Amino acid sequence: MGSPSATMRADTDAFTFVSGAGAATLPWSSVKELWQFERVWLLMFSPAQFSTLPVADLSPEMQALVTDRIQASGGRIR
Repeated sequence: MGSPSATMRADTDAFTFVSGAGAATLPWSSVKELWQFERVWLLMFSPAQFSTLPVADLSPEMQALVTDRIQASGGRIR
């Protein structure tokens, strides 16, 4: 895998995760739920599939974009 870190890029239509293993771009509609915890957010794609986002690494603008786009695409915020 290379470096065990990944970055997230986001815009109004989709978001992309990039790591040493490659890149994956998904539409916001693929996120069924966003679970918000104090230190981490979970992007839930199905009951057994999710990605983690460390909140400390998300600017307030990125947090707003993520929540807005998930809600606009029919996802649920918890």
